[in-house]
Amino acid sequence: MTPSTRAPLARRTALAAGLAFVGAFASIGAQAQAWPTKTIKMIAPSTPGGPPDVYARALADLMSRDLGQPIVVENSPAVGGMVAAQQMLRAPADGYTLMVSTAGMLTITPNANPKAKYTPADFTPICQGVDAGLVLASHPSLGPKDFRGLQQWLKAEKTPPTYSSYSPGSPAHFLGFQLSEALNVPMTHVPYRSSPQQITDMVGGIAPLGFVQIATATPQIKAGKLLAFATTAPTRAPELPDVPTVRELGLPQLETTVWFGLNGPPGLPAPIVKRLTEAHRKVLASPDFRNRMALSGLAPSPDICGDAFLKKMNDESARWARIVKATGFVAD
Repeated sequence: MTPSTRAPLARRTALAAGLAFVGAFASIGAQAQAWPTKTIKMIAPSTPGGPPDVYARALADLMSRDLGQPIVVENSPAVGGMVAAQQMLRAPADGYTLMVSTAGMLTITPNANPKAKYTPADFTPICQGVDAGLVLASHPSLGPKDFRGLQQWLKAEKTPPTYSSYSPGSPAHFLGFQLSEALNVPMTHVPYRSSPQQITDMVGGIAPLGFVQIATATPQIKAGKLLAFATTAPTRAPELPDVPTVRELGLPQLETTVWFGLNGPPGLPAPIVKRLTEAHRKVLASPDFRNRMALSGLAPSPDICGDAFLKKMNDESARWARIVKATGFVAD
């Protein structure tokens, strides 16, 4: 073949490759525009009835009405959400497998479990959905009646006081460490395996102090079986309007919410992300959704979607990474 014939052939080959690429891109775009055409699976990293599951089922029910296709919830509660996250990493980027994400699984587990080979950036961020603060509470027999009294009591104890959490490696665990750090008071962590177990022992006076999920603790606080010192959300909890926030008490570094959101697999096409974002926003504005979440002590989050959602996850991951390292905690 002469140089004069090779040049046109090369141009034709390049043109054919370009047309093939355009055709493939157009095909993907057309599929995304037609989405959804079949049932969508939503992975929830909790047992049935757990808070992430409650959010997932309400979201699936209301989003399916908007999207015109059924959404089925599949529970995958193992290993701090790590199994659910790994399932999502392997899912095709076609919009038919989605994941309910939690603050713990995406911002703590990757820093605490060496087997979690992922970061928030490995998933497609859709939107944060709901959140709730925690409450620092004690059994009334502990003695202090407000946070100032609690601080004095902690400093006066000759042996390190204990604090409980609803799970090792949870925000409740690390908030206790931050409290100990902020007050310069040694404290010993007593982990439980669930919020109901923690509450049972707190009400019984066995675990006298701890950070507790607000939905679980509020009935016991209102019944006088627990005493609340502070909440961890940016604003006071509607359920406990008389309880100050940690920021009001001069401890802004303890400000934390436990949140759930929606993520897709890596590389989810932009048209599908846009459609999911629109549907998710409609759900959060729905009175039906708000009522369902209120029963679980959860509130719809502000509009935190896409890049803003990813930034929040990255910021929180950096915060927890420091604390995980400082505590020496390693998830098993």
